[in-house]
Amino acid sequence: MRFLVAGWFSFDEVIATIGDELGADVVTGWLTELGIDHDVAWAPYLQRGLHWRDVDPTQYTHLLFVSGPLMDMPLMRELTAAFDHAQRWAVNVSAVPDDARPLFHRVWERDAPGIARPDLAIGTTTPDVPVVAVAFAPAQEEYGPRSQAEQVRATLEGWLRTRGMPWFELDMDLFDKPYERFPSQVEALIRRADVVLTMRLHGMVLALAHGVPVIACDAIVGGAKVSAQAAALGWPVVLRAGEIDPTSLDAALEHALSGTLGQEIAAARELGAAGIARAREWFTEPLAEG
Repeated sequence: MRFLVAGWFSFDEVIATIGDELGADVVTGWLTELGIDHDVAWAPYLQRGLHWRDVDPTQYTHLLFVSGPLMDMPLMRELTAAFDHAQRWAVNVSAVPDDARPLFHRVWERDAPGIARPDLAIGTTTPDVPVVAVAFAPAQEEYGPRSQAEQVRATLEGWLRTRGMPWFELDMDLFDKPYERFPSQVEALIRRADVVLTMRLHGMVLALAHGVPVIACDAIVGGAKVSAQAAALGWPVVLRAGEIDPTSLDAALEHALSGTLGQEIAAARELGAAGIARAREWFTEPLAEG
């Protein structure tokens, strides 16, 4: 007995959803528990494994289609025809309309007229991964040719893509047409991140202010305000232009998430408070004298 697990994630012609893959994770878990040999068919654009059009269908006793709408359409007919010798099952599908039922021997409907059942994704237990808030910076003209902002951003984006971590961009501008942006919005996002990856000074400052570890990336050759601010706050996780690559980013992420930087975060906030006090004194002293 051998299953080929397929779904909308098996076709180059459509874009499947995360829920489709999670449903497949559940059923492949069942097959693994039962000790049943199986493969998952992936669309070539996903670059994850075999494609059903390239396999020998006679090597499989069962075709298992997982999740999403079950419809009588050319793609579904092509798939099922290729496995016409096999037992064809469909699970966690929406059978509305129900014109594709004759293509399968067994169907477990997620929903259909008169039927409503829990989606399999409710039972998934994927490993937790860190959520990264990312603040990019543009090339800053005041630094002229010393700025490597474009190269650094490309490196960060490539690393994030390769690592497959969930991330979102922290836009620090006060206006994003047609809406204005408020500091409270950015700070709320930072508080919900596990780590902040930033090319911007204020990405680092706000992360530390809210107790979130930060990977500071100074895109200016020789160092500039990001490095200077890290020094002012005593923050150790800083990468500088010329040393920002996947290896250094991996090490920095491990350090930032190690749970060993609590004292450094607290110290940064203390240094910040002391700096504010000195700045306030500088500002108020002549006013009080006058």
